[in-house]
Amino acid sequence: MTMRGGQCMVDGCAGHKHGFHCHDDHHDSAWGHAHGLEPAGLAGTGGWRRGLSAAVAVGLRPCSGAIIVLIFALAQDLFWTGVGATLLMGLGTALTVAAIATLAMSARQLASRVAKARAGFGMLAMRAIEVGAAALIVAFGILLLAGYMASERLWMFTG
Repeated sequence: MTMRGGQCMVDGCAGHKHGFHCHDDHHDSAWGHAHGLEPAGLAGTGGWRRGLSAAVAVGLRPCSGAIIVLIFALAQDLFWTGVGATLLMGLGTALTVAAIATLAMSARQLASRVAKARAGFGMLAMRAIEVGAAALIVAFGILLLAGYMASERLWMFTG
């Protein structure tokens, strides 16, 4: 954000009287590249090809877990079992990612409707949800750390 704000000052678009507000095209990326396909980039002729090529390019990266399963299966003379296990791992990953993406998009649409319907309360509710989610992640982290410390009998749990 600091770099984007600095870029606005250099480009002369940060002089609005109500604070930082700029709609110029140079804010797409502070580093001059895209991090993924935007829906607008998929519109028009050949859009599905660009989306499919991006998905294939991401999928070409080998999974270290699948490589370990295949090597283990090969060492045990169970090559086709390893191939089947690897395919099932890929299917499970695809289903999990699709479910999480669907849940995230549905939650975002619901939150957007709540925020638009009741401007003051909606924004307050969205901020409360964000803070609650962050607190939940911190709580899980603390529980994981406490569990590790208890299993290793570290300073807090000696007695």
